[in-house]
Amino acid sequence: MGRLGMCSIFTCLFLLQVFETFAQKNFCRSKFGNFTQEVFNLHACAKCYFYITQSRSVRIHPTQPILVVLGTNQTAFKKYDILIPNAANDTQADLVCRTTTADNCLSWKKCCQEASSCCQRHLDSPPRPEGTCPRTWDGYGCWDDTWAGSTAYISCPGFLKYSITSRYAEKTCTENGTWLVVGNNSWDQSYEWSDYTKCLDKHSRMVSLYLALSCNIASIGLLVPAIGIFLLYRSLRRQHRIRLHINFFGALLLHGLVAILWDVFVAHDRLMTSDSSASVIFQNGDACKFLAYLRIYSRSATYVWMFCEGFYLHRLISNAFKPPKSLVFLYTIGWGCPLAYTTLYAALRIIYANESCWAKPYGELQWIFFAPNLSCLIVNFFFLCNILRILVTQLQSHPNEPSNFRRALKATFVLIPLFGVQLFVTLYRPPAGQSGGLEYEQFSAFMLNSQGFFVALIFCFFNGEVLRKCCPKRHRRYSHQFQDFSLQSLT
Repeated sequence: MGRLGMCSIFTCLFLLQVFETFAQKNFCRSKFGNFTQEVFNLHACAKCYFYITQSRSVRIHPTQPILVVLGTNQTAFKKYDILIPNAANDTQADLVCRTTTADNCLSWKKCCQEASSCCQRHLDSPPRPEGTCPRTWDGYGCWDDTWAGSTAYISCPGFLKYSITSRYAEKTCTENGTWLVVGNNSWDQSYEWSDYTKCLDKHSRMVSLYLALSCNIASIGLLVPAIGIFLLYRSLRRQHRIRLHINFFGALLLHGLVAILWDVFVAHDRLMTSDSSASVIFQNGDACKFLAYLRIYSRSATYVWMFCEGFYLHRLISNAFKPPKSLVFLYTIGWGCPLAYTTLYAALRIIYANESCWAKPYGELQWIFFAPNLSCLIVNFFFLCNILRILVTQLQSHPNEPSNFRRALKATFVLIPLFGVQLFVTLYRPPAGQSGGLEYEQFSAFMLNSQGFFVALIFCFFNGEVLRKCCPKRHRRYSHQFQDFSLQSLT
């Protein structure tokens, strides 16, 4: 009898293991249970609808993955009508979307798509290793197998209102290989806990918005007089270098103005409007989309003009200070190239995703302008390094004059904001689970929106030529303080 009982125990354990392996290959898991792929998609979509809309008039059926109309304010439906939450079926999805706003509808569809992708990814993954918490979908995000006693991190979902996608959600796998459970008392139903509190932070988004707004206003406050000074003095505006500065400053000025309009009338409105259907983004007007087009174009133009500045100065130094005869080629590149790929992006957005004022990314379309902008930064970094190499090589013939080396080094460093090399730091993303994410976001907002301020300050108001024209007496008194910042030390 003992042997028989032992065999039955081993048999049960074997069958349990076989069943678990079968379930991993054929079922998708959420925090509410294991389901076949078809049922999982419906169940996840139903939960997505509940989490996003928080509707009281349309609720989830207690036992089935369907939606039931309960409220009388749904004029398109009768009470107790059944809705199938199938986002993959256009007819059924359209019926569900009639019960909520278009903004919520888009978020609901996005949530359903991510849940379906999560299920498919988990089905295609190898069997779950021992000593791990099971892969799961928690209603907002997709979590893979996680080792016991560790914390998993995923990017914050973009379909939630006020969500900051550059931050991370976290989920704890306990020592016994199960996900952390909260609410385990007789009055509250227990459930697996995922921490999304860091994702939804309206206050920090407002701080970043006001910081960016302040930086753009400060930049415009210096760019306008800087351009005026360059245009006022003929001896300045006749120089190729100053003409490039004028165009680059113009691109920065255009971007600053458009960014302020966007932050005030679109971003601020989106954060402050409690009813999403009344927001500018939801209304998706032509003026809003045109402003989005100008926003992308102006930002892209600043990157290309940074490249033009770097190309000109690199050619000037590498060709023994021999300037090109004409700047028409650079004018065409500076204003024409951004116009071309921004227009292409706008045409594709109109065809495939003409909603929400193009504020939300759509697939990989953003790389139409991301790739050229990033390429401009990479090439300018090469230009800066090569300029420094040329200067150091030239100074090796004067080893007894360390002051010249220091001056050339300073002059090279002040080229950083002109070439946009400082923008490389905004590409970095703090690792998940580490502090400083909020500070980094605000630092990035400062770096991205204050370039015009520093460029105008260094290359106009600290420029020795400008000081000689505007205030010759003050220049003679403080000439030794500004000569290190003057571009003449390079050219």
